[in-house]
Amino acid sequence: MRQAAGIMLIILGMFGLIRLIIISLSDFGVLLSSPPFVLWRIGFGAFFVTGGVLCLMRRYWGLCLVSALLALFIGVFSVVEPLLHGYFLMTWNTWIPILGAVIAAIFISLTKKQWQKSQA
Repeated sequence: MRQAAGIMLIILGMFGLIRLIIISLSDFGVLLSSPPFVLWRIGFGAFFVTGGVLCLMRRYWGLCLVSALLALFIGVFSVVEPLLHGYFLMTWNTWIPILGAVIAAIFISLTKKQWQKSQA
């Protein structure tokens, strides 16, 4: 389960970075007007990939869990924020990251005992 969670976090990070590339190719003006958007996307993508790699290496359980929970928070916020403005945005672009983050967080939290035994 730990390996599956690590692979899911790596896929979530790469998914976010690929979406950034697609956005930059489709509408270059958006990226020029909001550099913080680009930096946040790159930072979160790198954090998810790093969390996935550390999960595969069975190191730093807390950092892996924080990475999965942050991915879940970002996924849920991407659905809730449009709801606050009055429209519903729920496509495969939002379901896949949310489900992947939920599964990764569950798998990481269930395998905490396994990580403690390996460090002793």
